[in-house]
Amino acid sequence: MYLEASDFRQNLYLMYDSNLSKENLVRIVLLLALLWTAAWAEAAEVKPQPLVKTAGELAWEAIPDTIPDDQQVQIAREYLDKYPNEIPLLRSVQNILNRKSDLDLDFWKNRMETSPTAANHYLYARKSSDPAVMKEQSEWIMRNDPNNFWGYYLAAVAEWSKDSPDMNVVAGFFEQAIPKDPSRPEGWGYAAQAYEELKNWDKALEMYGAELVTVPAKKSTLLSMLGIYAQKRDADKYFAMLPELMAKEPPLNVDLAMYNTDHRVTSAELSGRYTVLDLFTYW
Repeated sequence: MYLEASDFRQNLYLMYDSNLSKENLVRIVLLLALLWTAAWAEAAEVKPQPLVKTAGELAWEAIPDTIPDDQQVQIAREYLDKYPNEIPLLRSVQNILNRKSDLDLDFWKNRMETSPTAANHYLYARKSSDPAVMKEQSEWIMRNDPNNFWGYYLAAVAEWSKDSPDMNVVAGFFEQAIPKDPSRPEGWGYAAQAYEELKNWDKALEMYGAELVTVPAKKSTLLSMLGIYAQKRDADKYFAMLPELMAKEPPLNVDLAMYNTDHRVTSAELSGRYTVLDLFTYW
């Protein structure tokens, strides 16, 4: 539903020229205002979107892990300068540099001060792992680049990294991050984890379901949802989801002896139902 402002005004003019009573006119104006508000709310609803990786991310993923560490570091340094604003890619680049180079926190701080971009503020904060530093840098990003997903994401991580985080604040920052880029699985997935800690199972399931739109069939997400169904004692949904997580390999050819009996348990006997097998040895 969508009502243009000009249409809204035209309806007001028509009602003003009619013989409607003042009370009825007020009622209609209020109704139109509610409809208009509902239309804007519907338009503003955030929908998850499939994640699309950039050319830089795809190129980075194509680099084999088997090349020597010094080559990995060299390529990472090149990508750091070649893609200076691609934070999702730079997170992976920074991981390699953290593990396989001697670049310390001062390197990232100097880089940020020399080129104060949102990406460099984010990378410095991420390297620090300090909640106070992360909070300060997240505020800089939100202030100077308010549509940047990673500023609100960093604010959530900063709060979550405290010894006693306020999980409502954490969830709130993730909720603010999501509309900035609904294709980021980190927004939906970590929001779901925050709601899990708050024991808001339904909201957590909603967020995990959205994460599966961004990255379909993600096993860790399905496992998390399975755990929530167990918490909710929702056996129907638990067992409906379970086959999605079971191994896709052909079933084992089972032929097991049972203790103190001549009966043997075979694949045919186990087929089509869940079975608990108690296996043991004498030693």
